[in-house]
Amino acid sequence: MIRIAIVGAGKGGTSLLEILSEDPTIKVTGIADRKKTAPGIRLANALGIPTTSDFTTLLNKKNDIIINVTGSPDVEATLQSLRRHGTEILSGRSARLAWTLIDERQKSQRETEQLLSEYLLLYDLSLKLSSNENIAKLYAIVIDYATDLTRTPAGSLAMFDEEHGEMVLVASKGFSQHFSRVRRWKVRKGGLTTQILNHTGVTLIENLKKFPKYTNPILRQEKVKAIAAIPLWNEGKILGILYVDDFQPRVFSEKETSLLSLVSTIAATTIGKAKVLEMTRLMAITDELTGLFNHRHLLQQLSTELSRTQRYGRPLTLAMLDIDHFKRYNDTHGHLRGNEILRTLGDIIRRNIRETDIAARYGGEEFCIIMPETNRTKGKLIAERLRKAIADYPFKHAKKQPGGAITISLGLASYPENAASPHDLIDAADRALYRAKSTGRNRVCISTTKHGGRGSGTGGQGKTKLKRSLQLP
Repeated sequence: MIRIAIVGAGKGGTSLLEILSEDPTIKVTGIADRKKTAPGIRLANALGIPTTSDFTTLLNKKNDIIINVTGSPDVEATLQSLRRHGTEILSGRSARLAWTLIDERQKSQRETEQLLSEYLLLYDLSLKLSSNENIAKLYAIVIDYATDLTRTPAGSLAMFDEEHGEMVLVASKGFSQHFSRVRRWKVRKGGLTTQILNHTGVTLIENLKKFPKYTNPILRQEKVKAIAAIPLWNEGKILGILYVDDFQPRVFSEKETSLLSLVSTIAATTIGKAKVLEMTRLMAITDELTGLFNHRHLLQQLSTELSRTQRYGRPLTLAMLDIDHFKRYNDTHGHLRGNEILRTLGDIIRRNIRETDIAARYGGEEFCIIMPETNRTKGKLIAERLRKAIADYPFKHAKKQPGGAITISLGLASYPENAASPHDLIDAADRALYRAKSTGRNRVCISTTKHGGRGSGTGGQGKTKLKRSLQLP
């Protein structure tokens, strides 16, 4: 360990003391100044380093180096005349050189530590992303790390919807609530999004005022002044754009730009894999023809939603629907045309239900819709809206069907009025559905089954038996 003493506790001596006291390979044995109130003396007292008003006492200690920052020739002469063997005296230019070298060493050490810290953060990001299968959480993690590493107060992540040529906001940080309501925007020619997508590296806009053509109403409202953005590429395909934003004009350093690029590479790889896994999972729970959930997933979700409903004492309504005279349509026009009807019906259902509702193909031409937190009155309004939307849709060859249209019949059952288990709820809705078909079709019927018993209108018959007895297609 190097033993160093400092003569002079003014600005120079204080700076030296700050630098040297942080180095574990150096021991500051003392600091001297005639003024007891000198800033270096106060700092030394705080650090527990010996202080003195008589600099000659420092010569009595074993020191490797004594640094004189007083600039006084008399002090320099005294130090040189009294110095012990093996002690170096640094004064004037030598002292300034030592100060500069030590300062540079400290800066280099701090930069190395900072760089190590940043690479550890990137490693931590990789671990967090690889261990998390929830894609929504992945998006949030990416933004957190991107903003931390670039020291920006806000950021967002938008995924590219190739089919519609739109960007979809999937996560954001540091903005107002209004910002997150803007879920989609078109990729327009000459716009900022197009500029970012066409640039393989980081697009830097350090002051938006200088680029008025890129400033849109949302950015103005959020008072964004500076942007760094980079497209996310995976296996030659664009996934989206990662943005970091500042509310003040700023110059992004080369290191910040490099870190953002590294984050985007890690994020793109992980999100690409997560999307493949998500697609695989969706394929397992989705009906291939209609794009709605399949029978198995419907039963799982109904059990989950009904348990939640019972736990919190809220209503739930289940709708079962069936295409009227669908067998006749298939026999007349063929199964390929029939499949087109089913596929289009799936699209119409998706457009006419709420985000919280769960629609599934139950089997054949039958569909189910789970409506959480919905009583029978509200459920009937939703069902009627769907019924009318389908009856009004211009399906091919619809005019050749009875009534001159493709129509559906719907049966509704609700918790707690009609049933308290998934099986009983489906059974009650099924009975209401076949009452709708037996009384004229193209209508909505609400279950009359009482919770804990059979309702009127079916005589307790099962669906297969009921179909056979009513001879309904």
